[in-house]
Amino acid sequence: MAALRGFYRLPAEHTLVVVDDADLPLGHIRMRAEGSSGGHHGLESVEAQLGTREYPRLRLGIGRREDDGRQISDYVLSRFAAAERPAVAEVLNRAGQQVECWLNAGMKQAMNRFNGAAPAPLPKGKQ
Repeated sequence: MAALRGFYRLPAEHTLVVVDDADLPLGHIRMRAEGSSGGHHGLESVEAQLGTREYPRLRLGIGRREDDGRQISDYVLSRFAAAERPAVAEVLNRAGQQVECWLNAGMKQAMNRFNGAAPAPLPKGKQ
């Protein structure tokens, strides 16, 4: 990541990091301009690579199972259940819209318009 940023001479604030987040419920998204890793190992790694906490990040909620505790690596790496897939598709669509908004209108607008729960997808035939 650092090599890519260096090649294109991108400041950290122009590098959007997108991660899954088991501490957010499935279907929620949260964009922030900066902040701590919150214990997310991927964000800890990014912070170490960039040498700062001041970079935008978009967290995509994947939820967690109650019985997983803090050992969630198998869950994070597993496939979504069939019943979860419509919510996953909707959150990915909404996250894409949020990224476009961030690029075109800025962080504040993107956070205000999109942070939170993605609307539930309509049942087939009602779209």
